[in-house]
Amino acid sequence: MNRWLKLGAVIAVLAGIFANEAAAQPAGPLVPAITPEQIKASETLAATYDQSAAREKVRLEAFKNRPLASVIQKAFDVNANYLMMAARMMPEAGYGFRPTPELRTFGEQINHATAAQYSFCNQAGVPPGIERRPPPSLRQVTAKADVVKALDDSVAYCDNVLKAASEAWLMEIAPRLGGATSGLIDGIRAHAFMYNNVHDAEDYGTLTIYLRLQGLVPPSSALHPAAPPK
Repeated sequence: MNRWLKLGAVIAVLAGIFANEAAAQPAGPLVPAITPEQIKASETLAATYDQSAAREKVRLEAFKNRPLASVIQKAFDVNANYLMMAARMMPEAGYGFRPTPELRTFGEQINHATAAQYSFCNQAGVPPGIERRPPPSLRQVTAKADVVKALDDSVAYCDNVLKAASEAWLMEIAPRLGGATSGLIDGIRAHAFMYNNVHDAEDYGTLTIYLRLQGLVPPSSALHPAAPPK
């Protein structure tokens, strides 16, 4: 019996601690909510910069009877489109914004995605007919137009590499594929492109925070607004 009484006392103490901590937290959001006007402006920008229909048309024509390359390209199209839209939707003034002092600026985060595209699309080697391109030096690339151009070039490079990759080539074994922090493996060449898609999605998810803190609805939400409540 004493054991249960002691346990109840511990729970009561912990509950009091948690209640005091909750009461000490500031009330309300840390940043202002995005206004209806900002939502509408974001939706207009997203519609302007969306390339999904054009990219899907190219995919369907270029990847007929190539199921493996086709599904990789589909995922790449989605994530690359969102990255390119995010880069265009953020105004020039937002390119130097960083949410906290230890994080990259928005421009640096886009450049990180650009460099990673080259890294992963080169990781398994390049198929016949493709000249390997290393990532450009991006340290001094800070202006919006230059950052956007570098990102676009990296997407086009990955498009060309995957377009030239046969199903047989994608199924060949290559060493040390994937991300260094999550573990490199010996696997089929396709894994490098799959990992690139994962990394693109991660980068885009990071960028959505920057966009919202600057009063912009991220493109994935701006293109597909929620239905009004009934």
